[in-house]
Amino acid sequence: MQAIRRALVMAVGSGGDVAPFAAVAAQLAARGLDTTLMAPQRYAPYVAGSGVAFVSIGAEDVFTRVFDGADIWDARRGLAASWTYYDAAMRSAYPMVRAGWHARDTLLLSSSFAVAARLAEERDGFRNCTVHLSPSIIFSAEAPPRWPLLSIPPHWPLGLRRFLMRLSERVGTEPLLGRYINAFRAELGLAPQRWLLSHWIHSPAQVLYAFPSWFAEPAGDWPAQGQCAGFPLARLGQTSLPADVADWLGGEAVLITAGTAVAQRPAWVTRAIAAVRARGWRALVVEPQPGPAQDDVLSLPFLPFDAVLPHVKGIVHHAGIGTALAAMRAGVPQLLQPSAHDQPDNAARLVALGVARPLSAPEAWDWLSAGPTQALTQVVRARLAREGDGAARIAEMALAHAHHRSL
Repeated sequence: MQAIRRALVMAVGSGGDVAPFAAVAAQLAARGLDTTLMAPQRYAPYVAGSGVAFVSIGAEDVFTRVFDGADIWDARRGLAASWTYYDAAMRSAYPMVRAGWHARDTLLLSSSFAVAARLAEERDGFRNCTVHLSPSIIFSAEAPPRWPLLSIPPHWPLGLRRFLMRLSERVGTEPLLGRYINAFRAELGLAPQRWLLSHWIHSPAQVLYAFPSWFAEPAGDWPAQGQCAGFPLARLGQTSLPADVADWLGGEAVLITAGTAVAQRPAWVTRAIAAVRARGWRALVVEPQPGPAQDDVLSLPFLPFDAVLPHVKGIVHHAGIGTALAAMRAGVPQLLQPSAHDQPDNAARLVALGVARPLSAPEAWDWLSAGPTQALTQVVRARLAREGDGAARIAEMALAHAHHRSL
């Protein structure tokens, strides 16, 4: 195999899913590779000015319908809704990879569900590195993740946990993923695969975890080829706080967001706004469709969290990993209202770290305003500052592995 000259970074999902991969793509470009980010079109600005080319992963109509809809964020319907899009993106991306890049000189680096990269790795010989943003993606009986509806209690006997983990995949995720992945595999002349979520989505060559081991210690039944690289530092263009927002933040304020991909305001956001106002604080709400402005409520479609978080008392959010990381880097306490996907597992880990509380907890608001809260969050903040940017480590580790395979 030739040396790596090009890199194709493939990511699907919401802005929080894509942003870390844009950061990794920029790191690869900075190391001299001809680098492209392939992702949903609306995230093209994430790589503006970084030296990274952008290509739409396709299926834009399906992406808009799914990610601007309500089902994607529902605990019961979210997985099925998301795979409607992941299937379309797989079918769109795979022929583009084969037509635009060569296995002999290209490194693929792919998000958990950008499975076109796995097909290109298996069928066409591309060097691929799977990168998982959240530990909940790992099917583990030794360290069971928190799932949106039902989870396997970690204190149950290990043999029972293994049985239930295998059963949950066989009757839960396997029929859904197999309907899409194995159907496309058949069209490509490939045999069907089993255990798609627990085994096949992980590159057999290299898996990197975009989080540190102190956030989620790899268990003995995690992929043997996996390594922790740390949290990526994602920068999304605008980094300064608008002057009018800075002026408005003169009083004590709390940032509230359900995630910028959630099209309609959830009821819990309205309740959180009321709770903030009842305490005499201001509510700064980030949501795609802003509500009416009031003296103590400001709603905006976007804000650079890195810039605004140092100016607020705390943040109430959906336990998305990107938002949680921004809050930890700023040393800001968090109240959490997870709903679907990796959010319940992220929330459990953040609470265990001592940097967050469930929004539903009776003491949540008193905890947010307590002095000891700041001391706890500052410990984690200092640790993240010492560790630096995981995006750089992901780029370095992926390149080192790919070069080693070229020898």
